[in-house]
Amino acid sequence: MTASPAQSPVTASAVHSRKAALTLLVLLSLVWGVHWAVVKQGLDYMPPLQYAALRLIAGLLTMLAIVGAQGRLRRPPRSDVSIVLSVGILQIGAGVLIMNLALQAVPAGRSSVLLYAMPLWVAVLMWLFFRTAPRRNEMIGLVLGLTGVLVLVNPTVIDWGVPAELAGTLALIFNAILWAGVTIHIRRHTWVSRPLDLQPWMLLAALIPVAVAALILEPGREITWGLPTVLILLYSGPLATAFANWASQSITRSLGPLTSAMGFLATPVVGLIAGALILGESLGPIDIAGFALVLGGIAAASLVPPKAAQEAVKPVASGETP
Repeated sequence: MTASPAQSPVTASAVHSRKAALTLLVLLSLVWGVHWAVVKQGLDYMPPLQYAALRLIAGLLTMLAIVGAQGRLRRPPRSDVSIVLSVGILQIGAGVLIMNLALQAVPAGRSSVLLYAMPLWVAVLMWLFFRTAPRRNEMIGLVLGLTGVLVLVNPTVIDWGVPAELAGTLALIFNAILWAGVTIHIRRHTWVSRPLDLQPWMLLAALIPVAVAALILEPGREITWGLPTVLILLYSGPLATAFANWASQSITRSLGPLTSAMGFLATPVVGLIAGALILGESLGPIDIAGFALVLGGIAAASLVPPKAAQEAVKPVASGETP
């Protein structure tokens, strides 16, 4: 007897892939959400650029050990070089630098919300460059979310007279737009290699410009070594860099840029809680209103109609799970 479509091997593989991606989303939200508070504390022990370079080195060594142990450490095929450079330089390298520099002046909770407005920018970029008209819920989400961003950058919330705070806030918004562009590239790219196999090369692409910047811009600035510094680097490198970047790419490949955004929505919530509990950051009424608008906008823009949800569970490459 022929198996029904719901029981076919391809569909079963797709469902398994979606379940694995959703599990990764939970873990990723916790790791990245708490990491904002961890980085804020890490900047008390390390200069921002050196911290960024050490974080990438720790992540790179972790991925070299994992991929090498599997016997899969090899040069990326030419067709995957573009995604290696895109993710490595624009998402990881620029993201780590902007995060470390911005957190010197911007609270961790607000920073996480501004960056994780990324799904809103995905919808904007898809509209501008691919003529993919937003659905009604996406338009509602864009209006809500971008209104929330404006609330969070208005002069009553951040002091426009403090250049570092204004520059850090704008840099985080720019970082969100960069990440949105890379997210679209991840989904549209025809992958030859597994994301895990490309991780060492992505981290190397990120490390080179960051290390050069640290050497040029932070000569003579010292790191305060001790147990806190080591623990912070272990969290930032193996967990928040190696694991998290692989997980985010795998999730995006399996669920798509807008569908996965609903899961990423949990990260700034965790970031806000971590900022309040670990760093004692206070939230004013305008902060809360801005956060609610951004998070509500992301949630609205990320709602997937039933037909699109069914498309999301189709395997993206050879039925491969994340």
